[in-house]
Amino acid sequence: SRGLNGAMRKVRLSTIKLKKAMAKGWKKIPFKKLLAGAGAFLGAKALVQKFTDTMQRLDKLGKTGAKLGIQTQSFAELGYAAERSGIEVSTMEMALQRMTRRVSEAAMGTGEAQGALKELGLDAAQLTKMSPDQQLHLIADAFKQIQSPAERVRLAMKLFDSEGVAMVNMLKDGSGGLSEM
Repeated sequence: SRGLNGAMRKVRLSTIKLKKAMAKGWKKIPFKKLLAGAGAFLGAKALVQKFTDTMQRLDKLGKTGAKLGIQTQSFAELGYAAERSGIEVSTMEMALQRMTRRVSEAAMGTGEAQGALKELGLDAAQLTKMSPDQQLHLIADAFKQIQSPAERVRLAMKLFDSEGVAMVNMLKDGSGGLSEM
């Protein structure tokens, strides 16, 4: 915040200097001052844009996490784990939404994930009592035990639908790989 305020102060000062110089006439503006003012403005604009983008991303994470019942910090950790394993955060978000729905269906005795959870040694009824991030940690630990890449893909597709293949790399190190920050 202090850095942003300082940058904005420099932009205002540079803008004032530039306006004063422009009022005197373009021919009297030293080229170096013109470049310096423009550079300060563009640098501060980029800083403000980066700050705005970060705030929008955190807001989106918070809202998506709230929809799924995941705290923002946990959701951010999962997003970081996704990016580290080559998955876009939006893909991981969709995978979590589908996993949440499928675990719930399995707890009612229906759905695609019912057999997959049994094969992984997990109880769907117990999983529904947990938040989706906790569910994912248990699923990741179970995935870590599977040796066959083909089996990992098959089970991931049952749990995460079309995002399952992308999730395989994220789950391969178990729950420890999901929370390293």
